[in-house]
Amino acid sequence: MHHRYHRLTGLVLCVWLFCPLAVYAEPVARPAVEAMPAIGPITIDGKLDEPAWQHAGVIENLSQQSPHPGQPTPYHTKILLLHDGHTLYIGVIAEDPEPSKIATHTLVRDGDQSNDDYVGFVIDSFGTERVAYIFQVNAAGAMADGLLAPTPAFNSNNGVDYNWDGIWQAAVSRNAHGWTAEIAIDTRSLQFGKHVQAWGFNVTRNVPRDLMTLNWSGTTLDSSALNLSREGTLTGVQGLEQGHGWDFQPYGLAKSQTGSGNTSNAGFDLKYDFNPALAGLFTYHTDFAEAEADQQQINVGRFPLFFPEKRQFFLEGSNLFSFGYKLGIPGFIPYYSRSIGLVNGEEVPLNEGVKLIGQSDNGSLALLDTQMGGSSVSDATNLFVGRGTYNPDQNLQLGTLITHGDPLGMSSNTFVGTDALWKTASFNGDKNLILSAWGGHSSGNLPAGNANGYGTGIEYPNDLWYGIAQINVFGDAFNPALGFLPRPGTRQYYTEAAYQPRPGADSWFNWVHQFWFDGHYSEEDGYGPAVGGKQTSEWWFGPQMLTNGGWYWEFDVYRDFDSPPQSFTLAGVTVPAGRYTWDRRRLVFTSPQSEPFWVRFVDSQGTDYAGTGHHPGVYLNWNLPSGKLQLNASQEWFFYYAPQGNGVTRLSMLGGTYSFTPNLYITTLAQYTNQVAGVGINTQVRWIVGSASNIYLVWNHGVVTETDGLGQPVVTQGNEFIFKVQWDFRD
Repeated sequence: MHHRYHRLTGLVLCVWLFCPLAVYAEPVARPAVEAMPAIGPITIDGKLDEPAWQHAGVIENLSQQSPHPGQPTPYHTKILLLHDGHTLYIGVIAEDPEPSKIATHTLVRDGDQSNDDYVGFVIDSFGTERVAYIFQVNAAGAMADGLLAPTPAFNSNNGVDYNWDGIWQAAVSRNAHGWTAEIAIDTRSLQFGKHVQAWGFNVTRNVPRDLMTLNWSGTTLDSSALNLSREGTLTGVQGLEQGHGWDFQPYGLAKSQTGSGNTSNAGFDLKYDFNPALAGLFTYHTDFAEAEADQQQINVGRFPLFFPEKRQFFLEGSNLFSFGYKLGIPGFIPYYSRSIGLVNGEEVPLNEGVKLIGQSDNGSLALLDTQMGGSSVSDATNLFVGRGTYNPDQNLQLGTLITHGDPLGMSSNTFVGTDALWKTASFNGDKNLILSAWGGHSSGNLPAGNANGYGTGIEYPNDLWYGIAQINVFGDAFNPALGFLPRPGTRQYYTEAAYQPRPGADSWFNWVHQFWFDGHYSEEDGYGPAVGGKQTSEWWFGPQMLTNGGWYWEFDVYRDFDSPPQSFTLAGVTVPAGRYTWDRRRLVFTSPQSEPFWVRFVDSQGTDYAGTGHHPGVYLNWNLPSGKLQLNASQEWFFYYAPQGNGVTRLSMLGGTYSFTPNLYITTLAQYTNQVAGVGINTQVRWIVGSASNIYLVWNHGVVTETDGLGQPVVTQGNEFIFKVQWDFRD
């Protein structure tokens, strides 16, 4: 094992030392477009009929990026760009030869548009190719926006956090030739360099029924609009303003809960832009009553589950706090914002909080300090997070992260870490290559042992071949209290390789869009004076296929090993401590997701620890073609049969959304698991007034808020009704 570790470490270090000297190719000319001054008013109605659009900067057409780069398509797409004061206007003319086949599944803000006809925009307002704002509008007028992190912890949404909300408007108009859109982005909700003459910019269009992507810049199969190394240039942005920089958002809330009577609360968020690149935020008596309920998960192992952040105060500038690169593969996040204000599923009062976020051509700065009130599960305490990055050149980012405080308020805990990320889109000509490394140290009231952690990795994320290798080491006393680290005291290895061919037109398999032959191996070894040897491992191989019609198939086989040092419960059955090896297989089938009705079926079965396990699941999704009504349902079971006994975990979910408009909708999610008595229901009415004010009406019944899948679930007893008004005043 140690020999394998040294060989892999040596390989990564060699790449670190020599690749930067050899991979550069001749720079590729990037497309550029200028946003022109708007002459006269513009009404955001999706029709593009104002005279000002005749003088806009123009992107004449997007090019096919996938599946056949550069080949002509009938989906001609024209982009128009204007600006006026603190507004960037974008016009879209999206032609479609068969408008009746346009796919839209949602009207909800930040709803899943991955299977919709949409146009998306990537704005790198500092031109550093590290962070960006994402704006999307689908053919029904639904808006989605998010933040692209330079070092995404988890690979969901390709590093984009769609929980962030900017201030913008969008409207769509359908016609016999396709659809048009008008977008107005209020730059007072963005940060940008005051003296930056141009922004990084890209445009992408999704046509799901043809599994087609069209881009403005970056049109090879190895490209992506989210790959900022391939972005184009937007000029004409020098005159954009941020007003006087004040944004005041007070809220008032009334709550009625069974057994607790009626309560009320008030507070506010205040943001001030010291300059376009540096903003300060202050929150007082923050309340997160409008945050969506977590979707429950079946835990089929002995380690805690991860849940994403959904609270707006923590989402503002969240991409600037991200540390390391894809550390979510081993399951490590040194700053996990859900550790603030939530302790084992119980809400903890956030009395005050202050945040400073800033960017420049050379790097970024993000500071957070919160004063937490006392609760039944924690003492009052102060929690601090600081993150800074420095960009020596266009490819390399260096950073540091400091966290201080214990969410329980009962001990002292500090984490200090550094990380490095090097990436290029010109390796061996035009391929992507990413190198990463990190190191960290915990201090405070820690048990005896090794309080250090470190890791390194290399990734080759390209279309035909994909590869990644990582080593991460966590000392047995390494304990970032504000982080997410389910397995301290381990040395973790992860390697994955995939061959992903696309059959040609003359192939026997020309009905297949793409194959994936993907495999990985992971291993966790004990690390520390008292433990050693392999603790867990997994071999996994999963051939996958996506047809041109959108039918997806996957068949996985894998062998797992685990050596739990003490007994734990699985589906209500006690699994004794021991050493276990088991083999499983999994089948996945998904019908075309561009259709109004689609179904996903997953079935996993085989040996499991001391017995056998069977984990089937069925997921149904249906919506009106307009996207106004969405319904989804799922049913999962985990059956476990062992000499110690038999057990089953059931999880049922039923959700629905009705959108009166993209700014007014009602959503509901009902969940049932046999591990908790009763059905949990979260229903929310949201009315977005203007572009930044919100009115919420929430009903909770038996909602489960336990956060890691291992502890005792925390359940909202009886009924809870919440009415919240949050208003935006901006100058």
